[in-house]
Amino acid sequence: MHKIIPQAHELFKNSGFDYCVCGGFALDMHAGKELRKHGDFDICVFREDKQKVLRFLQDNNWPVYARTALKEFFLVTRPGDERLAELNNMWAVKPGSFADMYLMEGSDNVYTYKIIEPRLQGFDFIEISFDERDGDGFAADTHDGKGTKITRALGKAVLYKDGIPYMAPELILFFKAHPFNMEHEYLRPKTQHDFPAVLPLLDDEQRGWLMGAIRTAYPDGFPWLEGLL
Repeated sequence: MHKIIPQAHELFKNSGFDYCVCGGFALDMHAGKELRKHGDFDICVFREDKQKVLRFLQDNNWPVYARTALKEFFLVTRPGDERLAELNNMWAVKPGSFADMYLMEGSDNVYTYKIIEPRLQGFDFIEISFDERDGDGFAADTHDGKGTKITRALGKAVLYKDGIPYMAPELILFFKAHPFNMEHEYLRPKTQHDFPAVLPLLDDEQRGWLMGAIRTAYPDGFPWLEGLL
């Protein structure tokens, strides 16, 4: 297990809110080995805990940045900032991380970033994604414009390894199936790698849920993915 994972758990285990490792590091946890190199460290937190997350990170000396609809980053200085209400993710970035955040010249709290290293070296960068709880289930938005939700029971959505919670691989692959991940220059190679690497690790129930979720979200078909499934 990569050293960053237990370091993150040490920080969040007594935070007062539920979290789980997601993204590429979670796929590594499920596989029991490193499947590829990683450029960031992701956690998932329920949207209802957004304010708790902000206060916790700031109390632990993590600068937190959020991105507006105009794709401009700003340093979060107060949890009650009204711009935070609709945001789905944030970055917690310590100085010296693989991504250097810097204030744009002549701006008032508008930041941009520069990638310093091609992959994460230490526990100094966290991307926090906010998702929804649906009763006793985890709800994933299909982004179909109709508000359709795909749900997964929490006991199957969040798994554990050595006491550390991580998002189930079928849920991660469902998120990765979004067309944006196949169109984005940075994300596309990760998506193309992760599906064939992780699908053989799913059991029949996980694979069946993933197939059903993708067909519900994309009823017009997903040719390249159908072949893999």
